Amino acid sequence: MAVFRFLAAVFLLVATVALVVDATPTVYGAGSFKPSALSNDWMELAPKSYDAARSAVSGLAPWLWGDVIAPILTIPTFVAFGGLALLAGYAGRRRKTVRIFAN
Repeated sequence: MAVFRFLAAVFLLVATVALVVDATPTVYGAGSFKPSALSNDWMELAPKSYDAARSAVSGLAPWLWGDVIAPILTIPTFVAFGGLALLAGYAGRRRKTVRIFAN
C-alpha cells in the first residue's frame, strides 16, 4: 500500500505544478486563467507518444479514440492528476484492524 501512497504524492505534485503553470499569467496580470487540457500538455511534452497512442487506439477501434478517449483528454491537467491522486490515496490508505473478541 505504500506504493499507492507514493503515487498519490507524485500525482498531487504534478497536479500542483500544472495548476501553478496555468495560474501564473493570472497572478502577474498577463491574462486570464485558462486551464490547459491534458491532451495539449501531452502533445507539448511528447508529441510522438501522443500520435502513437492515437494511431494504436484508432487502429483497434476508430470510435474509441473519438468518442471515449478524446473527451477525457479535454479535462484540465490539474483536475486529471488531482483525481488520480485522490484515487491512489484512497487505495493506499491505512486500514483499521478490527479485533473481534468472542467468548
